[in-house]
Amino acid sequence: MESNIKREARRWRLGVRAGAAFNPEFFMFGVHSQMGPIFSSNVFFRPSAEFDFGEVTDLIALNLEAVYRFPRSSERRNWTPYVGAGPALTFLHQNFQMGRDIDFGNFDFDVGFNIFIGMQSRRGTFVEAKTSLYSRPAPVLRLIVGYNF
Repeated sequence: MESNIKREARRWRLGVRAGAAFNPEFFMFGVHSQMGPIFSSNVFFRPSAEFDFGEVTDLIALNLEAVYRFPRSSERRNWTPYVGAGPALTFLHQNFQMGRDIDFGNFDFDVGFNIFIGMQSRRGTFVEAKTSLYSRPAPVLRLIVGYNF
């Protein structure tokens, strides 16, 4: 029973992420959860929340992504490549503030689709490049580094 509990606990992991986004430019950080494997030994469900901050723009993205990790060709290999995709809900606020009383704010919401590629180490560290399709306010490119606990 103890080994079953340990095996099930390894199927769910939490993680943190940080990075930079371009066009528009942001500093971003976020959290994610990784569940699986599901359907196959290499497929994982990884929902995440990202919080992006720029000069005049703030963004919150809720991502419902799936990850496919390529099988290791050797047990000595420390880094494993992966690809992923999934829908994203993007909330964007742009604010040009002049003085204390005038707020020229703009709020946008859109649903998009993320695709990404990355590398993950056995110890949990990962690097990733992500883009959003069909979501006009979302950044064109995000470079992310993170850690799975």
